Amino acid sequence: MIFSKRAPSAHPAGTVAAGRIATLGVPMRKRNHWPPLIVLLIAGFLALSAWSFQQAARGVSAVTDSDYYSHGLRYDQTRLEQNKALSLGWDMQIALDGRQFKVSLLDSRRQPVDGAQAELTLPAAPGSVPLRLPLSAATGGTYLGRIPDAFHGEQTVRIDIEREGARLSRHLLLAIP
Repeated sequence: MIFSKRAPSAHPAGTVAAGRIATLGVPMRKRNHWPPLIVLLIAGFLALSAWSFQQAARGVSAVTDSDYYSHGLRYDQTRLEQNKALSLGWDMQIALDGRQFKVSLLDSRRQPVDGAQAELTLPAAPGSVPLRLPLSAATGGTYLGRIPDAFHGEQTVRIDIEREGARLSRHLLLAIP
């Protein structure tokens, strides 16, 4: 039999009617592709959910602040300390000589501020507590400390200085040899 290029309904061997194509007397049904796609979508969702549950069960994130809730509870007190330090006009000058850490604290008249408590907080391994090093007071508003040998490379540290209810905090990126 020779077929010509005619419209499907005009083809001598088949007709199109009500969503079925009859070819050579055998009815054919259009295949519905939606059910397999929906099953695939559900399977992908379940696989992604299983992966996220596994990630959550492994432990805490490395970027979680262990003191998160205490920061929120002390928010007003922290803001008062910071505002008092700002009103005093304190300025912190920081130097790192090898592993020796030096902080000079000056007031608004560029005079040294003595009698403060200074602390350097170094990052810790994930899951452990950060290392807090008290800095010793030297003369002329200078506070000194030595960074332990275990710390090297670029480290994000925090320096806190407190005196008579006023607190000054700074986050620093140090290149420790």
